[in-house]
Amino acid sequence: MKPESNPAGDILSFRATLDGVEHEVPYTQGDALLDCMLADGLDPAFQCMDAHCGTCMVKLRHGEVEMRKNKVLSQRDLAEDYVLLCQSIPLSADVWVNCDE
Repeated sequence: MKPESNPAGDILSFRATLDGVEHEVPYTQGDALLDCMLADGLDPAFQCMDAHCGTCMVKLRHGEVEMRKNKVLSQRDLAEDYVLLCQSIPLSADVWVNCDE
């Protein structure tokens, strides 16, 4: 499944792998990936929702995101393409996160 984008560039969805299953998750403009996954009935690991704990750290497999805050990921984590679901906003229509890594 390929994430969709409308002609204006608004992101409509993103891919998320959770418990070995790939999901196409509807994206709501301005929401963090975690919020969208929860709204879609998925249950990724999370705790504080404020970039303090790192529980929602996932591997960004493809695409680009911007994290609003980052208080726990090291430079090494970032270099290895880890992001926080609770803070990540997609910047491209091809975002794919793997919650199993």
